[in-house]
Amino acid sequence: MGKIQAAMKKFSAAMVQPIMYLAVAGILMAIGVICQNLGGESVVGKAGTFLYNLFNSSFLSQLSIIFCVGIAASLAKKKKGDAALIAMITFFIFLYANNQWLTNTGMLAEATALGLSGTGQAVVLGVQVVDMNVFLGIILGAVVAWFFNKFGDVKFPDVVSIYGGTRFAFLLCTIFTIAFAIVMCYVWPVVNGGIAALGGFMASSGNIGLFIYGFLNRILIPTGLHHMVYLPFLMTELGGTLSLGETTISGAMMIWYAQLGMTEYLTELHESVKWMYFGMAKVWGALAVSFAFVLTAKKEKRGKTASTVIPSAIIAVLSGITEPLEFMFMFVSPLLWLVHSVMEGLFGVITYVAGARIPFYGGMLNFLTSMLTVPGHLSKWWIVLIVGVPATIIWTLVFVFMIKKLNLKTPGREDDDEGEEGQAQAVKADSRGDVNDIIAGLGGKENIVHVTNCMTRLRVEVKDLSLLDEDKINKYKNSGIVKKNNNVQIIIGLQVGHVKSDVCAALGIED
Repeated sequence: MGKIQAAMKKFSAAMVQPIMYLAVAGILMAIGVICQNLGGESVVGKAGTFLYNLFNSSFLSQLSIIFCVGIAASLAKKKKGDAALIAMITFFIFLYANNQWLTNTGMLAEATALGLSGTGQAVVLGVQVVDMNVFLGIILGAVVAWFFNKFGDVKFPDVVSIYGGTRFAFLLCTIFTIAFAIVMCYVWPVVNGGIAALGGFMASSGNIGLFIYGFLNRILIPTGLHHMVYLPFLMTELGGTLSLGETTISGAMMIWYAQLGMTEYLTELHESVKWMYFGMAKVWGALAVSFAFVLTAKKEKRGKTASTVIPSAIIAVLSGITEPLEFMFMFVSPLLWLVHSVMEGLFGVITYVAGARIPFYGGMLNFLTSMLTVPGHLSKWWIVLIVGVPATIIWTLVFVFMIKKLNLKTPGREDDDEGEEGQAQAVKADSRGDVNDIIAGLGGKENIVHVTNCMTRLRVEVKDLSLLDEDKINKYKNSGIVKKNNNVQIIIGLQVGHVKSDVCAALGIED
């Protein structure tokens, strides 16, 4: 169990690297959305569109390869550059192997008027493959790191030595990836088929089906399979039909847009709008999660936690971009992700039953646009807000209870957070002391197996913990030393990245 927990902690730390950049991209996208909505066709509006499309295409749409490379490099114990390169090549191998197998077996889906939406396939970096979304990158990144660390030091006889070490690890990664790409051609469509079959059940099951719909739309986000849930309801007769003379409109979103041009003649809006209630987590959930994380953070860390989660929550509330916030906990605390998804489904049903008839699938800017284009007596938009206040309170209380009861390592509660003293230390690494004291205190170069860091701690794996000399380590300014099995964590603070680089340089190893 200890090894499993240690592995999970390493994996969580590896996930942090791309997530930090994700938060920055999310802020810029949110600015773009605001400019779009306020600027219209003006220069400001067009600049907003440019900014949003830029980061949506270059970052959010490429999360799979970003996570693949980021996780592999973070988990690699040495030669991280080689690990990152192998991860990128491995990702491409999967794409082309998967595409070739789909093509040669006649399984390649044909695009419709909606493109590849609903087919279970997608175009990734210009290659049509099964749509595994970010799960593909996470799986491949972890696999590459495992092969790299396990076989990266294998040595062959001189005559074939060129094929040893990291090249041997690459060979094994290639063999695995080709097999994995072929297997996914058969496994992923089965999963997609199950989701599609479930759609028919949801459409015919009243409010129970609506709850399942909202729940799946949230919980399946990491896999990319949520597209298979909502698209049929938004674009096909599964979401409802509306007859206008000799024309029949199919799909919740198509019906909504059709009604916008004739609101003066309507006495009520079509009930199909209920399939557009999957924005609860984007607004009320985002507020609740950020409140819960701040309230449950250790007292001395609440300020730092607030500065981390609240900007991401604002991004989600305004623009509906939830990745910067949700990726902070969906893999670290899967149980919270489950509860988060349950709340999404529950409050979606309550909003519909209470009488709201306005789309609520994005952020508040999207909601305000709909609110201003449809008369209030038809949309009853205020119900969304009336439901939202207690929803946020309940959501927050449930999260707070679970986090404390289960001692979950959410932001502000992780073992790798620094204390108040660590937060205050924003000085240059070289003013703290000599990193050679750290190395000596860890038992010397020969006793050090692996050096890495999280946001605030220098993490070192040693061969023999008995050689640890805390007095020597403490010659270098720090806020504490934590020992777990053969792992030593030295609490440095926000400058830990620089300290790690200095330690690696002193050891003569790659940073």
